[in-house]
Amino acid sequence: MFFQGKDYIRPSKKLRLLSVVQALTENERLSQTQLARFSRTSSAMVNQYLAELHREGMVQFAPVNRKSFAYRLTDKGQEARRHMMEQYCAEMVRGFASIKELVRRRLEPLAEGRAPDAPPCPAPLHLALFGAAETGEVVLAALEGTPFAVTLVVDNDTAKHGTPFHGHTVQPPAALLAAPGQLAVDAVVVASFAHQRTIQQQLLAMPGMPESAREVVVLL
Repeated sequence: MFFQGKDYIRPSKKLRLLSVVQALTENERLSQTQLARFSRTSSAMVNQYLAELHREGMVQFAPVNRKSFAYRLTDKGQEARRHMMEQYCAEMVRGFASIKELVRRRLEPLAEGRAPDAPPCPAPLHLALFGAAETGEVVLAALEGTPFAVTLVVDNDTAKHGTPFHGHTVQPPAALLAAPGQLAVDAVVVASFAHQRTIQQQLLAMPGMPESAREVVVLL
């Protein structure tokens, strides 16, 4: 349920505790093994967390049989869960805002590259997003209130072609060309952190892609 990264956003004790108490909010009959799976830690660590929560008056142990217990959050435990959830959500929102700012900064050179004689209130620069997934959603959110307008969304996944994506219909990459040697947009934003170099190479090697594409294919 809660996001945990491998390198840069590592799970902390607080996050694991939140995972445990949130799981108990949803189902107090979960075993320690199930709680460990939910919080992505070991059963031994869950046992320690439950003992700590019990000592602090946040969890009550209610015997179900000779071998198992139900772990019930007390009012104090529920209040602690709400407080931890607020902190977790606030951190995630700050992270989302940081990524949006990163996207805006990456696109600034496109706006700065307008002709010197461009009018004071120029028409939006038309962009295509390559990638109809979570990163594309972040890019769309980042572009609100900017001089950029997404007019095309493309993806390599044929299962997505013709499907809606935040007000757009996903197209195959060939839709990026209005004609041989002519892009249908002002720039293409590769909305993928994991595969951006591969997609860049794919775009530059596409038949009919203009020589200028190297300058207007933007990696995040």
